[in-house]
Amino acid sequence: MSGNDFQRYLHAKRTVDDRALDRRVLDRLAAALSDRARELSEPLRVLEVGAGVGTMPTRLLDRGVLPDRTRYVAVDERPENVAAARDYLRERGFDGNGNGTLRYDDDRTIDVELVVGDAFGIEGEYDLLIGQAFLDLVDLSWALPRLFDRLRSGGTFYFPITFDGGTIFVPELELDDRIAELYHRDMDERTRDGRSAGHSRTGRRLFSRVPEAGGEILAAGSSDWVVHPPYPADEAFFLRHILGTIEGALSGHQGLDDAAFDAWVETRRGQIEREELTYVAHQLDVLGRV
Repeated sequence: MSGNDFQRYLHAKRTVDDRALDRRVLDRLAAALSDRARELSEPLRVLEVGAGVGTMPTRLLDRGVLPDRTRYVAVDERPENVAAARDYLRERGFDGNGNGTLRYDDDRTIDVELVVGDAFGIEGEYDLLIGQAFLDLVDLSWALPRLFDRLRSGGTFYFPITFDGGTIFVPELELDDRIAELYHRDMDERTRDGRSAGHSRTGRRLFSRVPEAGGEILAAGSSDWVVHPPYPADEAFFLRHILGTIEGALSGHQGLDDAAFDAWVETRRGQIEREELTYVAHQLDVLGRV
């Protein structure tokens, strides 16, 4: 899949994420930020790691989560993601290239800084740390203490859309369970720079790893992706990307018969084109503080 296709996928999953996010956890986040903003004599500082194409700040503004005086730093390691975020935010009233003001409803503004960089190389202290669909791609024990170091005392963290070991397709096919098992195992065995690059059960692991790293969980809830016919927006493309990711991970796998797996992929691809496929991924939203 080309780089442009990946940015399209990130845009396509915006509507899927919007439905999935746990509203109770979001409400608790909004209350925590409101309390924090009243305590501060300066703008609330937010750091989002793995920020993708910039959909989170507008989502939080749309839902009334961010206070008016907010400085939002969005970091992603891919320059093409940051470029796409700049374009997306400009459509929503952003007036800058890397730094600028995002206007909302003409009477509310937040300052936004878009940064190409390593999530773990950002300096400074923040009141809120956001990592959406991020922790299931990194070594959790290594990452959490480093991320928490970026938070001021009493600061809040919000980790939505954290994968937690569920991949479901409907209608069911004979190979589904085996494919899900091997796909999750592939997640568990990935490495990057000599460290684990995520785990298929990261969501549930947060309940033990967060306290170990010095955090306290305040709220948690399910944020399952559920995509079913008829597909709204660009969600057929979202499904094609998910299918392509599974195909890329398991193609040629010694635990699968090549012909049977190819037939499974083609069947699922046809179901997407005919708008017959339902897809569910189990995930968790976790909110807490240090």
